[in-house]
Order: sequence, then structure tokens, then C-alpha cells
Amino acid sequence: MNELRRMAYLDALGVDSYVSRVQLPGAAATRRLAIVTASNRQELAASVVVIPEPLRSPTALVAEPARSAQVSAEASASSQQSEPVPRFSLTAIVAGDWLWLEELAGPLTTDQVRLVQSMAQALLLCHKSPGGEVKPAVQPEVAQFDWPIHTNHQLDLGEEAARASVAGFVDRRLGQHGCRGLVLLGQACVQRVPQQQISIVTVDTMSSAEILAQPALKRQVWRDLLPLVRKA
Repeated sequence: MNELRRMAYLDALGVDSYVSRVQLPGAAATRRLAIVTASNRQELAASVVVIPEPLRSPTALVAEPARSAQVSAEASASSQQSEPVPRFSLTAIVAGDWLWLEELAGPLTTDQVRLVQSMAQALLLCHKSPGGEVKPAVQPEVAQFDWPIHTNHQLDLGEEAARASVAGFVDRRLGQHGCRGLVLLGQACVQRVPQQQISIVTVDTMSSAEILAQPALKRQVWRDLLPLVRKA
């Protein structure tokens, strides 16, 4: 115990001093202090301020961890909300044996779907074997993926979560239709798809909107699609 505090307690009890005259058997060595007068001791005791620690009830001890968990959850939610939520829409067109994916800057037009169908038909013509029949182009099947897929800000809505959801969407479409290739139309779409998670041949080229706006790009687009022909 602090010596000054001990002296203050003795003064409150009306005891001038309390010290052993001899060393007690088996006890720790007694510290021999200089004798202080009563007046000096009172001055020292007056300078000591004893601040008792507040007693905590069991309820407070239980409530404190719960409050800490709540504050932690609120901080986590606030952190997630502070991250910008990407907003985009992808159109997925199954035509021929390929899945064509493009990020939409506006509503998907009929001309865009027809362009994808024409490119798929051209690829099918290249797959014709000597004396074989050309596989007819199937009717394009269109689906759309929108992000965010929900409005619950307690869940992750960031870039990485978006890419993971896109990967799952693409994988389901590829499996359902038995596609043997994936075409990413436009650089905006390329940024959305984690290609390292795609197990089939994947190529990227201009978007259908860019091709329709600049028909001269078709030659470059065909060169981009050639790996699909070689992997047939």
C-alpha cells in the first residue's frame, strides 16, 4: 500500500502510528521510516486525495460488451456505406455456341441483338466441315444482370462483390447453354468480368454499340473473334 495513503487511513482511525518494534518471525522485512510529527503527518495526509473506483453492477458488465459489439457493427456498416456502390447493367446474349456479354449504356436495341446474331452466324459458317451441314443459328436468348442486386447496405455492395456476382451469373449461363466460348463486348464489360475464373476460351472486342456507330471496326472485330474459330 502507498505509505501516504496508509498514513491517511491511520489518521482517520485515530491511530498516530502503527509499526512493529521488532522483526516478526516469517514476515517480510519491515521498512523503517523516519519519524514524522503529527503536524507533518496531517499535512501529508491532507495532500492525498483518495478517489475510489466506481463499483460496476453485473448488469453494466454484461451490457458493455453488447454495446461494444453494436458500435463495431455500426462502424462496419458505415465503412461499407462510405465505399461508392457501382451501378451497371450487363446484357447476356446466347447466340450460336457462345455467350456474348456487354455492359449497357442505355436500353438494348434490336439492331444490337441482330448484330450479335450475325457474328454468331459467321462463326458457325467457319465451323462447317467439308461436305457437312451448317449448323443453323439459334434464336438469340437475352438476359440481363443488374448491380446492385439488392438495397441492403449492411451487405457488401463494393467492386469485389460485384465482380464475384458477375462471375456467378456468367458461370450459370455458360453451364445452362453449354457454351464453348465467351465474348466480352467493350472494355467496360471486360473490367466487370474476372476472366481468371472462366474456364473456357474468352475473347474481348468492341461493343455492339461501337460497331454500329463505326462499321469500319468490323474487320478488327473479326480478327478478335478468330480464336473462337481455332478452338472449335
